[in-house]
Amino acid sequence: IHFSLKEMDNQKQLENLQVLEIDMGFVRLERVPNDLNIHPILEDTFSLVLPKNHWLNKSNFENILQLKNEPFIMFDASYSPNYYQKIMQIFDYWGFTPIVSHRTVHASSIYKLIEHNFGISIVPSSLQIGNTSNVKFIELKHIPQRTTLSAIWNKNKVIVCVT
Repeated sequence: IHFSLKEMDNQKQLENLQVLEIDMGFVRLERVPNDLNIHPILEDTFSLVLPKNHWLNKSNFENILQLKNEPFIMFDASYSPNYYQKIMQIFDYWGFTPIVSHRTVHASSIYKLIEHNFGISIVPSSLQIGNTSNVKFIELKHIPQRTTLSAIWNKNKVIVCVT
């Protein structure tokens, strides 16, 4: 088995799978084109990401409404429109529209912006692994929104997924 890892947004992965440029992808999508297979790997909660010195922490956190006047750093909608809508559903659930200060397509960029006090964010909880140096996370366990990470591949390729 030979691995060649490439970082691509969801749309780019779909396109590359359809023309057989890559064998497998990992996306946060609910649907894929008919010529692709999709298999859920991980259902994930969301977490707030805050600077280490932010006044809010796990002990005084009640709900996301406490942050309605803070600037948010968001994944760009072009990265994954479905994922972006899922994040916006969290704000809809609490009845406010976030103040968006920055948009990016990389979690590492989000963390660096937060670290330098450009705002706060919401990311899948699994993205905190290995990225906890200068930011802190508060898991949003009690909201109905979840995100699913799925493996996808072209139906013309034989791929075995074991979970």
